[in-house]
Amino acid sequence: MSTRTLDTGAGHGRNFHGLTWAGAVLYIAESDELNALKIGVTSRASRTNRTQLHARHGWRTTAEITFEDGRHAFIAEQAVLAFLRSCGARRTLSQNQLPQGGYIETVAFAHEARLTAAHLLVVAQAAAGIVEATAGPAYILSVTLAQIYQALREGVEEYQALKHAGRQREADELAAQMRPYLDRISEWIDSARERAAAAGGGQSE
Repeated sequence: MSTRTLDTGAGHGRNFHGLTWAGAVLYIAESDELNALKIGVTSRASRTNRTQLHARHGWRTTAEITFEDGRHAFIAEQAVLAFLRSCGARRTLSQNQLPQGGYIETVAFAHEARLTAAHLLVVAQAAAGIVEATAGPAYILSVTLAQIYQALREGVEEYQALKHAGRQREADELAAQMRPYLDRISEWIDSARERAAAAGGGQSE
């Protein structure tokens, strides 16, 4: 993930949906004429320049955040929009005001709210950082291990409850059913730890 601020409109492609494999750019734009701000996502693989299309309608792209995984860009965009709406910035432009598309991802009456593109960039950078951090192997491994631990705990509790109730045969059957899964989990954990260690060792400062 990388961020760059811009003085003039620039872009990398049309709406990225369906092209997430190619990476994407989350952009922030503003329109003085429409008194509005916009956040959007474009694909780096497309020939059509989405932000230049906005520029022809008077929009000025002020910043871009590049993602290697386009899905992360979309998640970050939705997080920024959810944050804005939850904070009260719910009014958007109409479809007629944005004939090129994307009016849902706008903030109307930006001047009255004293909102600037810089505000959106701060929120977008925070969202992007969290999205990329939680997509990392260490975080995913931790979450998965927690889920496995919970499942095993429930299995042990059921096993103990069966034994306490004198249902030894059912308890033994449950243990026999769990054993292959425990072996697979152990193998998966070892493999996942090796992958996480390798990924961590390959990161540069």
